[in-house]
Amino acid sequence: MNREITVVNQLRKNIEKQFGKDIKTATDCDNLVSVILRDCKTNISSQTLRRFFGLIKTTTGSSQFTLDLLSQFCGYSNLKAFRDACNNQELEQFFGNSENTGHHYWDRSEQLCKQIIKSPELLVSTHHRLMSFPMARKYFMENHPLRDLLGSVYTQYFSAYLKYNTSNEAKIFAYGFLFQSSFLLQNTEMMDLYYKKVRETELSDEVHVIPAGLKYGVQLLYADSAGNDHLFEKYFAEMKKTRLLYRKASQKSVCSFESTVLESLIFTNRTKEMKFLIDNNTFQVSNDKDYIPSKRKETHDEVWKILCAVAYQKMGDKKNTERFLNQINVKNLGTGWEKYYSLLYYSVYFHSAQLDQKIECISKFKILIDETYFSYYQKYLIEFSKELEPFVVGGNNVQA
Repeated sequence: MNREITVVNQLRKNIEKQFGKDIKTATDCDNLVSVILRDCKTNISSQTLRRFFGLIKTTTGSSQFTLDLLSQFCGYSNLKAFRDACNNQELEQFFGNSENTGHHYWDRSEQLCKQIIKSPELLVSTHHRLMSFPMARKYFMENHPLRDLLGSVYTQYFSAYLKYNTSNEAKIFAYGFLFQSSFLLQNTEMMDLYYKKVRETELSDEVHVIPAGLKYGVQLLYADSAGNDHLFEKYFAEMKKTRLLYRKASQKSVCSFESTVLESLIFTNRTKEMKFLIDNNTFQVSNDKDYIPSKRKETHDEVWKILCAVAYQKMGDKKNTERFLNQINVKNLGTGWEKYYSLLYYSVYFHSAQLDQKIECISKFKILIDETYFSYYQKYLIEFSKELEPFVVGGNNVQA
């Protein structure tokens, strides 16, 4: 069921509660017309109400005027206010009520993330519970996508999210993460599927800057993985034009269009394109969403340093690689982001580390692969192990 239909159904129930009885006949609609005129000082036809309550079959929905008026009858300024009230009510039911309304849902969502990361059982049970709360699922998924769990059953959360959220932005968001999961698990069949889903979804006006960057990141990474240089060049040329349209949005976002594209491109060896994104990154100068805690901005800033370190290491730029490596503190990464980006960090740090640090680095790297199931990084593990072979004899570290 579409979420908008759910809101309209709830509006019908509220009207009947306000009216004092169920609306089942044409006479009920006639009487309701009089009550609405009395309370709202606005006239509405009985036939319009019969269509709204399904007493007359119709293939078209109610007009915005009708929905706003009926929302006013229920005590709200318009349909949007009614929808927001329904959403908040659902969030309260799922996350629990509290006097701390400012960051309450964000904090409760963050706490839930920490819990399901530690408990496979809770990961599954929360998924089933969220099925009954579409708006809570929307809030939870969009504000706290857990990259660390992309190799687990957590990916089912994204599929369930799409059941009630069918906008282009929602599709790019969910299919984009599902593509990333398939890539890290080296599942080429599913990569093909989700790439096509992302490619077919247009960048309509409602698509936010981060999903917009994700769309191009997915397309570029797919083209590179397929070895299709012509397709890669086509997507990169399109991306360069599109990024200009999102410049103002990037200036207000904790994560820029360019940074989001770079997050996918970092898994390639396209160093010229990486340098373009770094050199032309749009940094945040203001914030248009005051509900986002400073911790999330801190996480994105740390991610940017890691991405730059990886990019410069692939470019062979030792000076800038070291510059960014020296600034990174993986402890600043937020919940559900630590393992995903620590793998990227250690893939670069290994090359700059001393022998004892290399041994510790490869140990941490192996643990992270085992915990995330990201088989993509197995090639790094093999490479690092071979590099250490001359220095390790019988499990003891010795100088060659």
